[in-house]
Amino acid sequence: MKSRGTMLMSSCLIGGALALACGCGGGGSGGDAGADTQGETMDSAGDVATDDALPDDGAADEGDGATDPGEDAAGDAADAAGDAEADAPGDECPRPGDPGPGSRTIDVEHGGLARSYILHVPPSYDPTVRTPVVLNMHGYSSSASQEVIFTDMNTTADARGFVVVYPEGYESSWNAGTCCGEAAADGIDDVSFLVAVVDDVASRLCVDRDRVYASGMSNGGFMSYRLACEAAGVFAGAAPVAGSLGIPSCTPSEPVPLIAYHGTEDSYVDYAYGQASFEAYATASGCSGTPVHTVYGESYCDVYDSCTGGIRVGLCTLAGMDHCWPGGPAPRPLCEAFIGAYSEDINANEHMWDFFSL
Repeated sequence: MKSRGTMLMSSCLIGGALALACGCGGGGSGGDAGADTQGETMDSAGDVATDDALPDDGAADEGDGATDPGEDAAGDAADAAGDAEADAPGDECPRPGDPGPGSRTIDVEHGGLARSYILHVPPSYDPTVRTPVVLNMHGYSSSASQEVIFTDMNTTADARGFVVVYPEGYESSWNAGTCCGEAAADGIDDVSFLVAVVDDVASRLCVDRDRVYASGMSNGGFMSYRLACEAAGVFAGAAPVAGSLGIPSCTPSEPVPLIAYHGTEDSYVDYAYGQASFEAYATASGCSGTPVHTVYGESYCDVYDSCTGGIRVGLCTLAGMDHCWPGGPAPRPLCEAFIGAYSEDINANEHMWDFFSL
């Protein structure tokens, strides 16, 4: 694994929009927990939505600015997808002040800190129909806006009809246990923050609370694992990319499906860490038997389909790939120019959504 110094030096070589390649930074060991991170200028606290100056990512035109959220949706049980009726008062659809399709930044306060997230709603969104949500978390030293470009998930969200949320880390990092930066060093409670983000999104949009998923790159991948382990009642699935388990034990309160993606030549978070984390999570999920082996070009996925609660747990191995987000036209030039070898054998966005949808 590369040293912290090498990782930070690599980050400093990239400027402007291409700094999104820093989203690939993220340590795989406890030694990175106290690392200094790049500073981040945060908007003032509050629940006021502001337009987000995003690069052109193929998203639909922005809708009207979101208004203050209505009643708290936490604890409400969502109906099945497509059901416009709610079981409990205060969780009806459409939601008060629903902003509709488009991309915008939402400022929130949590734990005494000014935090934010980017909200992307697909053009096909219907405010009377409960819609799935994917949280997509950036890597160490990166940002939410860089994750929008690096993963190109908005394109998949628009085509497949789900909402995607890009939370902003604390000082460009997430407290995923041993990893990473100021968030871990300062003991930031990012599990409760990300649960609060889900609640806030559900207060603004007609959300299917039974279909909320977590994904992320590197440090964001570590955080995806932690959410699956510690917030099972909120997240119905997880898809870490180039991450691993950063907590000493994983005991989900209920079964959570998980599909991980990792390059064999990952020079920041060793593939061996990703493989060991997959097996540890499979054990925690009561998986048994032999994983189903499916080949994609030179790459492959191994998926346990006999786990507690009938869930599946899998790892997709990207042959020869470095610390990258697999598949799609957006990540390739950035990975090849600034990180290393890339693979298009599997499109992570499409593949994880198919996995979540089963």
